[in-house]
Amino acid sequence: MDEDSPKWILEHAVSNKAMCNQASCKSRGVKIQTGELRIGTHTLFNGDGESRMYYAWRHWACATTHQIKGLKETTDNDPTKVPGYDRLSPESQEQVKLAFENGKPVDKEFKGIREDLAKNVRRYGHEFPNAQGYKVDTPKRAAACRGPDCLSKGTNVLKGELRLGLAIPFDGEHVSWVYKHWQCMSEQDLASAQEHYHGNLFEGLDDIPVEYRQAVEETFKKGQVVKPPELALAPTPAKSRKPRTKKAIVISDDDDEMTEDQKPKKSRAKKKGDAGDEEEEAPKLKRNRKKRAIEEVDVSEEEYVPKKTRSRQTPMQEEIDPAVASIQALAEKMREEAGK
Repeated sequence: MDEDSPKWILEHAVSNKAMCNQASCKSRGVKIQTGELRIGTHTLFNGDGESRMYYAWRHWACATTHQIKGLKETTDNDPTKVPGYDRLSPESQEQVKLAFENGKPVDKEFKGIREDLAKNVRRYGHEFPNAQGYKVDTPKRAAACRGPDCLSKGTNVLKGELRLGLAIPFDGEHVSWVYKHWQCMSEQDLASAQEHYHGNLFEGLDDIPVEYRQAVEETFKKGQVVKPPELALAPTPAKSRKPRTKKAIVISDDDDEMTEDQKPKKSRAKKKGDAGDEEEEAPKLKRNRKKRAIEEVDVSEEEYVPKKTRSRQTPMQEEIDPAVASIQALAEKMREEAGK
C-alpha cells in the first residue's frame, strides 16, 4: 500500500450514506451518521465493470482489535501519526489514545459527532500498478480525477480538458477505464505510459487537438509531465428548430358562391348581443347512446289481478251455459209448486 493510500484511516463521516460493516449493524442496515467518528479499511473492489480501491467503514465503537493493532503497528504505537488524527475533534483524539492503551475502543457508546468537521476530511489517492493500457482523450462532460490532490479537494476533469486514461483489469477478462488530469499522473503512471507510447500502444493521440498532442509528445520525450495549454472551448451549437408555419386561410369576397365545405369553419360560437350578428348556438356534442326500446302498454285494458289479491266482496261473474240455465229455472219452478 503506497503512502497516499493508508490501510486504515480515521475521520468524521462526511455523510450518512455509508453503512457500518460490523456484522450486527450490517444485518440491521445501520448507517453511520454525518459527523460521527468512524474508521475505514482500504479494500480492493472488483466488479460492475470496474476495479478500484475503496474504504469499508465502521463506527468507531465497532472497530476490531485487529484494526487497532494495525494502527499501532503502522504508526509505531503513536496515535498522533494515525491518518486523519489531526482533523479529529479533541474528544475523538482522546478516545483514540485510550484505544491504543487498551487495544480496543473503550467507550462503546461514544459517537463523537461533529458535523462541522465532516467537511474537513482528507481524500486519499492511490496508484494503479496493474494497469494494462493507457490512452489520452478529452471528456465530453465533467468526470472524477483519481489523482490524490484532486480527490482531496473534490476536483473533477472538466469538459474538454486533457486527461490520462488507465485500463484496470478485473475478473481476469475485462478492463475498466479510470482517469486523471494529464498533470496529475504519478511517476509510475508516466513510466508505464511512456513504455506504451514507444511501443506504439498508446491510444488517442489522433483524436485530440494539436496543442494537446504536442504537450503529450513533449512529455514522453523529456520524461517529465508538461502541463497542457488551456484551450478555449468552442460553444456547442444549439440545434436549430424549424419554425412552425400556420396554414393560410383564403376567404373569397363572394361568399355566396362558396359551398358550405369550402367556407372556413368558425373557431367559436358567437356571443349573444354582438352587434350586427345573429345569435348562433354553440355546436352540441353528439353522444352515441343507444336508446332502450320501450314497450307500448295498452292502458284501455283492465289490469290483471291475481286470484289471491281479489277482494272477497266482489262477486265473480262466470258465464253459464244456456241449457244449464233452463234446467235450473225448471227445477226452481217445480220447487215453488211443491211448496204451494
